[in-house]
Amino acid sequence: MSEFKNDKVLDHDLPRFEEVELTPVSPKYLQVIIVNSIIFSLIVMGAAATGYFFLKEVLADYIWMFLSIILGLVLFNFGYQILAFGQRKYAFRERDVIYQYGLISKSIIIIPFNRIQHTALEEGWLSRSLGLKSLTVFTAGGGGSDLSINGLPKGIAESFNQLILTKIDSEKALSDSLTNDNLSAVNQDYTHDRSTLNSSPHDEHPV
Repeated sequence: MSEFKNDKVLDHDLPRFEEVELTPVSPKYLQVIIVNSIIFSLIVMGAAATGYFFLKEVLADYIWMFLSIILGLVLFNFGYQILAFGQRKYAFRERDVIYQYGLISKSIIIIPFNRIQHTALEEGWLSRSLGLKSLTVFTAGGGGSDLSINGLPKGIAESFNQLILTKIDSEKALSDSLTNDNLSAVNQDYTHDRSTLNSSPHDEHPV
């Protein structure tokens, strides 16, 4: 019998995902971000103009402060989205997918393939014209999408989508095989126990 071991795992023995070289999303996706930022800016300025129209008597003495706040909000959002674009990176490894995003607060998501239930490929009108797609994955127990990688070139998105589906099928086939083997072993043990019980001599009771 092999000796039971439960050795301490040292920090330098742990796998480090930081050492994985991540791939930036397509530079074309920056155009999508700029267009979305412009649309957001127009909505904000439209809402501000509407608010000023109804409250101009109250805001008349603070018009420059009001405009400065609106302009600052628009410029901040525009600059943040452009700078954060450079942090959108991903990597597909043998057993999982990694996605990094965020500027002020950087987030890194790692999802093993064996937790993924299904995937979806999506594209908006602008992304379609640029040859881009978004790959969305859904995991077990999640109410919605757990990860969306936007700005992938169409061919790469479709290839990775097929890779994930292949991994899911392989994991499912392996799981089904192990389940069937376990059930077969249980049935064999049960049959053996029944045979042993039936072949054992019965106690004789005098009449």
